[in-house]
Amino acid sequence: MKLYLINGLVIDCVSDNLQPRPAAVTIEAGRIAGIDPPQLVHLPAEGMVINLGGAYLLPGLWDVHCHPSGMVDPDEYSYFQSEAECTLLAVRNTTAALRAGITALRSVAEVNFIDVALRETYAGRHPAGLWRKGYEDKPLIGPRLFCAGPALSITGGHGSQGRVEPRYTSLVIEADGPDEIRKAARTCIKMGVDWIKLFITGGISGKRESMYEIQMTPAEIEAACEVAHHKGLKVTAHTGCAEAAKIGIRAGLDCIEHGYQLDDEACELMVEYEVYYCPTISVTQDEAYLRRWEWPEDSIRRALAGAELHRQSFQRALKAGVKMVNGADLNPIADTAVPEIEWVVKGGMSPAQALIASTRHPAEMCGVADSLGTVEVGKLADLIAVRENPLENISTLREVKLVLKEGQVVVNGFPTEFSIPTGS
Repeated sequence: MKLYLINGLVIDCVSDNLQPRPAAVTIEAGRIAGIDPPQLVHLPAEGMVINLGGAYLLPGLWDVHCHPSGMVDPDEYSYFQSEAECTLLAVRNTTAALRAGITALRSVAEVNFIDVALRETYAGRHPAGLWRKGYEDKPLIGPRLFCAGPALSITGGHGSQGRVEPRYTSLVIEADGPDEIRKAARTCIKMGVDWIKLFITGGISGKRESMYEIQMTPAEIEAACEVAHHKGLKVTAHTGCAEAAKIGIRAGLDCIEHGYQLDDEACELMVEYEVYYCPTISVTQDEAYLRRWEWPEDSIRRALAGAELHRQSFQRALKAGVKMVNGADLNPIADTAVPEIEWVVKGGMSPAQALIASTRHPAEMCGVADSLGTVEVGKLADLIAVRENPLENISTLREVKLVLKEGQVVVNGFPTEFSIPTGS
């Protein structure tokens, strides 16, 4: 059955100069089959019609720095949760994100490859074999996932939490030296990841470390990049300081996460090597969030102390023309992905740039720009609609009224009609 979205204003995110245009969108077999001027659309006798009533239709949003089962726990209780508990957290987190209009996620450190399992489930590939027959008409609907599984960290590095040993699950694989890094990267690839994630510096939530200290050697980073690139996969890295960013870029990184401190040379190298930047700016800017979720006081102090430097680094990268992608690195994803978009606008991005960094750029970075990231004929119908123009008020993304994943209606707050052929 075809789906028709009528009386909408399309923001397609195709070019950098975004302008809403009146259009009717036809969806068939999960893909956009037509984008036509309203007066040229003739609704057939059969189909589903959603009247957008002047709302704005745009690509589904992406959050490209998330940890589906992860939360900062002041009592470190989460390090003693079972894999089953973590999985349930991840399912709740990701399905809620989809209902908020986040149609695609990049998971960049997740325990026990839970993200890979969810990717397969949401794509309809799990369960498989004979068991699949029982669930073909009962899919578990969630966002698209691009996965890194556990991150690779040095022994005692970021993500290890010092002397606190996880009882059942671990966010990282500890490895030292190029050979151990190669083996850990190959293990992740064996388990089905799309990305390799490295912790190459300390961070905000680490124990006995600085946000800016370098923890991984050039040879270790090169080893991970070599293994991943030979398989056609990409590598991203948690990166706190400019020197680490420069080492990582020259070693082959495809994306820099956080960039708490970046200088002009680092930004110029990102442009030269076409390395993406995911600033996760809200992790140092949003003090209200940190206190609401009871982050440890030492982590809050560390985040706020680095807030101005982080903001300056973001603005330096923006001015240099570094290609940006948006991700919050905060949970729940449904409550933090859009505030991250608001924070990058506060930091100097235009609403148009922020939308592109949340749609087209992530699709390009993840290698799926041929099917996702923009509203174009032939692409998968991962779409959202909002009442107000996000180019004028980016916060309207907080109130998503329509969510489609591959043409399937997940959320709909608009009038809907079903037409059935005469004689049926």
